[in-house]
Amino acid sequence: MRVFRVLLTTGGIFLIVGIYLAIPAAAVSGNGTYSVPAGNFYYRIIFNVQKAGRISGQFSETSGSIVTLYVFTSAQFDSYRNGVVSQDLFAITGSSGGFSASVAFPGDYYLVIQHGASFVNQAEAVQLTWQLDGSNFFLLGLGITIFVVGVILTFLGYRLRSRGAPPPSTAGVILFDQPKSESTTPGE
Repeated sequence: MRVFRVLLTTGGIFLIVGIYLAIPAAAVSGNGTYSVPAGNFYYRIIFNVQKAGRISGQFSETSGSIVTLYVFTSAQFDSYRNGVVSQDLFAITGSSGGFSASVAFPGDYYLVIQHGASFVNQAEAVQLTWQLDGSNFFLLGLGITIFVVGVILTFLGYRLRSRGAPPPSTAGVILFDQPKSESTTPGE
């Protein structure tokens, strides 16, 4: 395979991957009042993330009671469900506040609301506004870098192709000498 074909193919792939990474995913948002029943219960919202981004929002417990809000990966949520909270992407405890967690990889992510320490025996209603957006500055920078490398590789491939191309073939073309014109003067 010729070098210019390899450069053109690799450059094209880099261009496509760079564009995919640089364009953020469409934002999805929601809001509502969610209830955590009295007892050892929690409320969860599942996000199926196809492209890296950020989960962010605001919460407020309607009566001013304390709640704990977590953002988990799928593996972290499995541990939480089994009674172990060893890691999380984000955690906040209070009657109101904001949250923001970067999601670096595709997969399922969980936003969990649970009772505060001394409020397990009462139902709690939490007003929640959340947004899942595709703003991830690392992926934006990576996408732009890959795109630029793709442009350079494509340019080099085209340049090598045009430099290595033979001149147009004249095979099958018959060349004749141009007939000499004889000049005659009028009246001869």
